[in-house]
Amino acid sequence: MELAYHPLFTTWLEEVAEETPTIAAEIQALIDSLEAYGFDLGDPESHPVVTSRLGLRALRRTPPTPTTPDAKDPPVLRILYGFVRPPRDQIRAVLLIGGDKTELGSRWYPPAVAEAERRLTILAGQRGWKIIQAQNY
Repeated sequence: MELAYHPLFTTWLEEVAEETPTIAAEIQALIDSLEAYGFDLGDPESHPVVTSRLGLRALRRTPPTPTTPDAKDPPVLRILYGFVRPPRDQIRAVLLIGGDKTELGSRWYPPAVAEAERRLTILAGQRGWKIIQAQNY
C-alpha cells in the first residue's frame, strides 16, 4: 500500500530518530509492515480506534509484536493513521500523529484522535482526497 505522511508526523518521527534511534527503527518496522500489508495488517501491530468517526487505526509499538519483538518496555507508542482515495489513484494510508501513551494510558486517545482527524480532514480537503474506512474500500 502506498503511504503518505502528514508533515507534523514526519517532524515527530525525525525527533524520535534523533533522540532514540532504536525506537525509531521499531517505528519504521511498523510503517514498513503497513506498507507491505495495507488493510490486512491487524492485531497486534495495528488495531481500529473505536472512538474515531473517520475509521482511524493505530500502529502499536508495545506490547511486543512479530514486527517489534523487543518492544517490552516503554515508551508505549501509538501511530494514528487513516485511509484516503486520491483522484485517479490507489488507496493510501496517511500517517497522521504519533505519541507516547505511557503516562496517560487510554486518556491519550481523545485529544490525539481529535487532532489526527483534524489533520486528515484538512489534508484530504487540500489534496482532493476522499477519506475512506477500511471496510469501505
